[in-house]
Amino acid sequence: MARVKFLHTADLHLSRPFGCLPPNLAQERRRDQRRTLAKIADLVLERDADLLLIAGDLFDRPDPDPTDLEAVSEQLGRVAADGKRVFAIPGNHDYCTRNSFWHRLDIPGVDVFAEPKWRRVVLDDLGIAVAGSAFDRTQSERRAFENLDLPTDVPSLLLVHASYESFEGQMERYHPFSLSDLADTKAHYIALGHYHRLNTIAPDSAGPTACYPGSPEGLGFDAAETEERHVVLGEIGDDGGITLEPIPVNRRTMRGAAIDCTSFESATALYDAVRKLCEPTGLLQIRLTGLPPQEIMSAINEIPERFKESCFYISTDTSGLACPQDIPLDERTIRGRFCKCLLDQIENSRDHERRRLLRRALDLGLTAFSDG
Repeated sequence: MARVKFLHTADLHLSRPFGCLPPNLAQERRRDQRRTLAKIADLVLERDADLLLIAGDLFDRPDPDPTDLEAVSEQLGRVAADGKRVFAIPGNHDYCTRNSFWHRLDIPGVDVFAEPKWRRVVLDDLGIAVAGSAFDRTQSERRAFENLDLPTDVPSLLLVHASYESFEGQMERYHPFSLSDLADTKAHYIALGHYHRLNTIAPDSAGPTACYPGSPEGLGFDAAETEERHVVLGEIGDDGGITLEPIPVNRRTMRGAAIDCTSFESATALYDAVRKLCEPTGLLQIRLTGLPPQEIMSAINEIPERFKESCFYISTDTSGLACPQDIPLDERTIRGRFCKCLLDQIENSRDHERRRLLRRALDLGLTAFSDG
């Protein structure tokens, strides 16, 4: 039987400018964020969670838009009015200052750990404690769990906005922590924020479970923001065991994809490749690479207009294309002689497969020259 059930989220980044999108779509994405916040509140109520944990960067900046502040007050108030407890911490984007909005966010049942110093709240009715520490932008390189002295009288949940030192090779110095640091906390669960992709960290059978739920809505087209987005529903059993369930919540999906145009012999083939990536509610950015035949160059330029009704948003990045006019043909250089040799063979070949392979060879060769 579950001793306590919690829903953990982080990195909503409300008030995000979404500079990667046209202004009208950026505004719609900010509305999506508010709708997703409402969906998170719905989940707390529908799944009868005891706690909502928000591990930093609820907002994208320390002076959020009033519309977003109003949405947060409404949704967190709705959760708290149902008897649920809400705990939140400021992150590195929405850090707390002397006159911060965090001090004015006065909602019964909502507890904000607004100071960098660790503070602990014991919930006697649940037989559990919640502790939190605000992101300290004046000492961002201090260890994440520095000065944490956690009693072990009841199981504890921690909220911290920090960077795991071994997360996908990243070595950020935003309150860093290691696997051994986690084990030393004596906590049962650590609700993390900062990295935007779902990732669970479990040191060993004796150590606590820690989790980054990731951003609930994609914020851009890089790998950390694309595909399905989640919150995490967790339970602590009477025996102290932890179970976690990632729940998809994103309203729209952002995707980044690459298409090598070297092998396409017609616009139809190119459009078929693009069509496979489209979905009506998705935001898609396609990076086009390779050396396309001259006859499909106009088709490349028409992709955004042609597929504008197949996606919520679509854009193309053509910086990876090697166009014939960009290829040096000066025979006084090795690079020029190489390009002329390959282009002559491509032009004279009547075998489609051979032409595809020659274009690919030219693309790889130009890349090798560029990389020195």
